[in-house]
Amino acid sequence: MDSDIPSAFANRPSGDKTWLLFHYIPNQPLSIVSLVVYIIFMLYFAYRVYKTKSRRFLYILSFTAFMEVVGYLIRVLCYSFTSVARFAVMNLFLLLAPNALALVNYKTLGEMIRLSRVQEKRFYLRPKFVTWFFFASDIFSFFLQGSGGGLQATGNADTGKAIVLVGLFIQLFFLACFFFITIYVSRNDNYTFYVAGVDNPKRKLAICLFSTLVLIYIRSIYRVIEYATGYDGPVARTEWAFYVFDTLAIAICFVLYAIYYIGNYIPKRDAQEDVTATSSIDLNTVRMLKNPV
Repeated sequence: MDSDIPSAFANRPSGDKTWLLFHYIPNQPLSIVSLVVYIIFMLYFAYRVYKTKSRRFLYILSFTAFMEVVGYLIRVLCYSFTSVARFAVMNLFLLLAPNALALVNYKTLGEMIRLSRVQEKRFYLRPKFVTWFFFASDIFSFFLQGSGGGLQATGNADTGKAIVLVGLFIQLFFLACFFFITIYVSRNDNYTFYVAGVDNPKRKLAICLFSTLVLIYIRSIYRVIEYATGYDGPVARTEWAFYVFDTLAIAICFVLYAIYYIGNYIPKRDAQEDVTATSSIDLNTVRMLKNPV
């Protein structure tokens, strides 16, 4: 065995790459706990979206949790044996999953703008633009990160790392742009809507969007630093950093999505058109009272 490899790795199976890729033996209890937590999130959101007849795009929450489940399941297996392919697939699922959460936020803000019925002349505040432009940017970032992760699995580590970094930087840039648009919409009284039986749905959605965006951004910055410093860098070698800035950050996002459940604050699938029409009448009344002729 190479004298540079710690003795703790002496009894690893032949062909094991744990030291080369992780530089530590993955903590099995933490991996199992994370796996169980995300299984719970996956089942919870799938059931809640179905049971409450919420908008179908919210199934993305369950799909995201599923990706996390796959990633942590492989991480559990890496405790016993780590191959390059196994490590790359694990990293791919854990890297890409939070991108899907951003899609939920993009769609939600687009719905907030649409429900307000504001006749917006600025193209970047139109609901279709907000939804599809940021959706496309996220898919592009998703594609780059996925391609980079795939190259890493084939042994092209340096090229793969560079592509992943580009994808992460693109994600950070568009998340920042989206954050500023969210601030504008949340603070502008024109972007107001009503949902029957719900008190101030816009404010609750804004809390959900802002808090989850901050957590996703923190997690993305952590990933940029991790990839920029390399697999043998101080960040990649520190397991607690992964669990704090990735696992915990995304888990808190899911908790916030459960507390401020988006499906409660926008019209359900069956009632969507009727509620929106009523909301438009109420909103016009409010505007007339605020701005009498």
